[in-house]
Amino acid sequence: WALRGGAGAPASDPYTLARQHQAMPAFSDDPRKREAEEKCLADIATFGLHVLQVHGDAEWPAFTYSVGLFATLGLPELIILGLRTELAHSILNRVAERAREGEQFRVGERIAHLVQGFDILVNPVNPEFVEPHFGWAMWYYGDRPFPVAQLVYPTTAGIWPWDPDASESFRWTQPLLDRAAIPAWVFRET
Repeated sequence: WALRGGAGAPASDPYTLARQHQAMPAFSDDPRKREAEEKCLADIATFGLHVLQVHGDAEWPAFTYSVGLFATLGLPELIILGLRTELAHSILNRVAERAREGEQFRVGERIAHLVQGFDILVNPVNPEFVEPHFGWAMWYYGDRPFPVAQLVYPTTAGIWPWDPDASESFRWTQPLLDRAAIPAWVFRET
């Protein structure tokens, strides 16, 4: 699947993209959640994406993902597992910036210069991982399908998670969502 950026800036008001690309997302009655939903729409309108961080625990690493890249730039929504929030956020913003400049990305290809000195691979994601990892994107797109991909990074020594020399802790920090086993927490009722 080709990841293509397009020319043009995001819409100028928080609700235009939602109206153009889908039915308006259903807002929560909870004022705090409603405020977060409105911020999500405003960020997408202003920056072309909203970025969320989900804290990890003993069962699964922290992850950062995008909402709005597909609607604004035709890119899949992207997820990065195991990186510090600030770094993951800046990588997602840089992808959006480069896509706005017309750069194209493809699943299976490496993107150079997102992080100084390292390439990042655009990797497919098993559909079973979408619901537990892209909750706000599911809210934003409603019933409309949207593509997703994982950005995979090497260690500072250039070792990828699939390399034989990759440590177990590095593999745990960055499970590959195209082949990892679905964790037990996905099936637990909340």
